[in-house]
Amino acid sequence: MDPLAFALNPADYGLPTREELVGYRIWDTHFHGFNATTDPLGQFHANNLYVRRMGIERSITLEAGGTLRAPLQPAAHDAEIRALLVQERAWLSGITPIDPGFPDESCAKMEAWIRHGPCIGIKYVGGNSRGIPCSHPNNDPIVRLAAELGATIYIHTWLKVGGKPRGPGRGNLPGESTPEDVVALARRFPDVRFICGHSGGDWELGVRSVRAQRNVLLEFAGSDPHSGAVDFAARELGADRLVWGGHGPSRSYATELAKVLESDLSHSDRLKVFGGNFRHLAAPILRRQGIPFEL
Repeated sequence: MDPLAFALNPADYGLPTREELVGYRIWDTHFHGFNATTDPLGQFHANNLYVRRMGIERSITLEAGGTLRAPLQPAAHDAEIRALLVQERAWLSGITPIDPGFPDESCAKMEAWIRHGPCIGIKYVGGNSRGIPCSHPNNDPIVRLAAELGATIYIHTWLKVGGKPRGPGRGNLPGESTPEDVVALARRFPDVRFICGHSGGDWELGVRSVRAQRNVLLEFAGSDPHSGAVDFAARELGADRLVWGGHGPSRSYATELAKVLESDLSHSDRLKVFGGNFRHLAAPILRRQGIPFEL
């Protein structure tokens, strides 16, 4: 049996076939490809079967270079991951995590992995040891360098309920950014575009938080799958401000795809969300890195 084939015919259930998925030109902007500590390349290759089966055109891993270690030190598998990103550049790209608690080291990591390496952007992870969110002034040199490089900027955001009195965002980890933090940063850099990740965890609040800040895009990867969420975001922000991520292997590709496929978006708007918007956002760094792609 063809390993890329579905066990059942999707068309019999009103679902898109693999050929139809390929036609959407899906770019998975949120791929946890190398988050295993013992055998990250083994995990990557095991998960890659499902990436190919779902017709995904390009995967963008968020773990290239691993979590920042200060002082800056290479991790055990860095050389192998860099080599793989170069070897498989026709369909695989990397984003490297930074830490605003260490702005100088973060910029050095960006120099190593973006200017002098294969990566196309940076990721703010969900919390850090010094409790510095993305709105803090420490982030200004990081964003200035990202803008100079044309790098994409992905920011993990969440609104965890907690605190006394309880409220959204008051239960966040130290340094874990909220959509409001992204907006505060984006106001300081109106010519730079940012991706607000996970729709803030609470899409009804996240969409409203970023609505007025037009240089902020919204991504739904990993947030709870609620019918109507993508329609609401498209209505409030416009389909041009939405990007898609699969969050594999810790989320189901079927679930993440369904967030868009169950919506009332037109076919042309689905094409934007599934890949077109991110390609336009990342075009400068893709060209700089010599990565072959078509808008």
